[in-house]
Amino acid sequence: MLVNQNVDAYDRKTGTYIVAYIDLLGFSNKIKAADQQLAMNKLHNLYTFSIDLTKDIQIDENKDIQFKIFSDNIIIAKKLSNEIFQRKRDIKSLLMCAGHFQELAASDSVGWLLRGGISIGQLFIDDAMVWGEALLKSYYLEDKIANYPRIIIEKKVVNEIKQDSQLCEFIRKDFDNLYFLNFLNDCYFCGQMLMNGFKKMQKEVGKGIDEKTYQKFCWHMNFVNSELDRKNDKKDRKYRLSMDLE
Repeated sequence: MLVNQNVDAYDRKTGTYIVAYIDLLGFSNKIKAADQQLAMNKLHNLYTFSIDLTKDIQIDENKDIQFKIFSDNIIIAKKLSNEIFQRKRDIKSLLMCAGHFQELAASDSVGWLLRGGISIGQLFIDDAMVWGEALLKSYYLEDKIANYPRIIIEKKVVNEIKQDSQLCEFIRKDFDNLYFLNFLNDCYFCGQMLMNGFKKMQKEVGKGIDEKTYQKFCWHMNFVNSELDRKNDKKDRKYRLSMDLE
């Protein structure tokens, strides 16, 4: 006999979603730190502000973006339309949402790095649970592939958007031929807040930084500086990230 069979029709089904799985780096150390209450409040405000911002951006595609949050992990999911034009708008909405979250985390208001994965596949999501291959694939990209503070985009997503003149700006090809989310694509005049956010990260770890963390910091610094160089905004020319822990 099935659980609750007398009142449950057992008619739930998966749908086609684009899913971002994101993990904030080094958060276990923040939980153990003396200022863990501050870390918890920064995390709470990062989540709530990002969710509210998504709702405030008045485009139809943002209305049904779904969030699942547990500790230092966040799932962002968006159901995809079968109609080609609308499907691209749905994908753009998810990429923008994930990008804004990463940008805010790296800014001077928070000063944290993250990594993640984005994939397309079958998913079921409601208030009680998340289930499906899209979640498993995006988690795999974060856990096994990303390595650096980047959100890896699976080939299936890349193939859908690389020929679109607008959407292709959301992706960058890295030195290892993997594609990742360009979270600064629609961010302008952000050099100062990113520079100060990077200083905050370095201050938090101090001079005792290990090689693995140093490697992640360097990747983030090089990517942000390359994007600031590419945009070449006049107001941002004096702002660049630098490593002060040499």
